[in-house]
Amino acid sequence: MKPINVLIADDHYLVRYGICSALEKADDITVVGEAGSGKEAIELYEELKPDVSLIDISMPNLNGIETTRSIIESDPDAKILILSMHVNEKYLNQVLNAGALGYLFKDCNSRELVEGVRNVAEGNKVFSRRISELMTERYLNYNSDEAGTDLTPREKEILELISQGFTSQKIAEKLIISPRTVETHRTNLMRKLEIRNTAGLVRYAIEKGYTAEI
Repeated sequence: MKPINVLIADDHYLVRYGICSALEKADDITVVGEAGSGKEAIELYEELKPDVSLIDISMPNLNGIETTRSIIESDPDAKILILSMHVNEKYLNQVLNAGALGYLFKDCNSRELVEGVRNVAEGNKVFSRRISELMTERYLNYNSDEAGTDLTPREKEILELISQGFTSQKIAEKLIISPRTVETHRTNLMRKLEIRNTAGLVRYAIEKGYTAEI
């Protein structure tokens, strides 16, 4: 079986040494090059054409995101696994947009690192558990945001008026409907948006821009 050739890019020698030691314990992985900067990583990639590139996200001058983007621009089939000590949505978005196949924490164990390299070599996406949790949270938040698009035009009108401080009686007079109908819409809004009280409705309306004058 042909070994998986790996390029490692990290500006810290001891980190590169530790990654090399972990990977070279696997019979099917060979470290073919080490880079101490993004620029060097790009040059070595062009020279070695590794199967997988492990790139640190926080290198100076040319960081891991910029390095990844540059490599993939020259070789769209490049398989890159980002390593980082950071977890936040900003980094996650940048990693995904740059075209990397994976995002692992540097504190992952040797088994996770080796399996990550193997999976990326096969074209699979790989993420540390905390990264997967962040992606799930982002997906759930997106779906929660999208719930607002299910509001009817009348519900949106009432939500706008609620955010402006109108009582149910005043809303009823303004829209020429009964106060009971307004209360029904208010109840439906809280159910759809999973909000428990009027203060929550006001906060939601402000966050989503349902505050224009009618």
